[in-house]
Amino acid sequence: MDHRILITLRTPRTGSVSVMDRPGESLHQKLQALKDRTGLSLRAIAREMGYSQASSIQRYFSPDYSEPALPANFVSKLLAVLPGKGSPPITREEVLELASGTVAEIQRKRPSLPRSGVPVVGEVAAGLWMEAALFETENLEESTISYDVRFPPQAQYVVKVRGESLNRIAANGDLLLCVDYLAAGLELKENDLVLVERSRDNGMTIERTAKRLIKLNGESELMPESDDPRFQETIVYREGDFDHTEVKIKARIVMVFKPL
Repeated sequence: MDHRILITLRTPRTGSVSVMDRPGESLHQKLQALKDRTGLSLRAIAREMGYSQASSIQRYFSPDYSEPALPANFVSKLLAVLPGKGSPPITREEVLELASGTVAEIQRKRPSLPRSGVPVVGEVAAGLWMEAALFETENLEESTISYDVRFPPQAQYVVKVRGESLNRIAANGDLLLCVDYLAAGLELKENDLVLVERSRDNGMTIERTAKRLIKLNGESELMPESDDPRFQETIVYREGDFDHTEVKIKARIVMVFKPL
């Protein structure tokens, strides 16, 4: 059976050497060494820093970059990405040593984040259609999840997984940290995991689900991340093609949390 429907998509580290313990190396070599330890591509690092393209950070990784140190605001974003990655794990101190400013200056460059946890605004439950009024009156509750420094706090929220519609990556009861991509100024890319809302009956009923954004044969599709045969529907996107069901990508899912 073809399940596709056509719609419109509207730790302390030991045994390692600090990058600054090698005084003969250039800034480029030190930064490149950290990148190599992570095993990440430049594009992957850029995306984790909140940029849509590798070109946004490429000049800092270029051997032609002539400054003796990296800008404090750039290092503040690297601090959200590099520490803990690699073998041995990169330390916060190694990243700070690349900066031109003091630790206090770098901290000032970081966005001010709320002390409270990110709010839980509802559930992800593919196949469950609810009255729109119930979505509008969902009670907010505070989670223990901290805000992600890479994104504006007001663009972040948490949803709880209900059922098996994401069982390849998230189990029933897991929490998903979501970022409103429009509010955060992000560009959605292929392979992003996205939060999707579908509405029908002139917007009277709504389903909230999560899908993987994939491009196949020139088309954008929202693919399931589930082994459950009940949740194998693929959503095909073609610009300007209207159907009875309206679909909106609401957010990019940036983290999965498994409560103890």
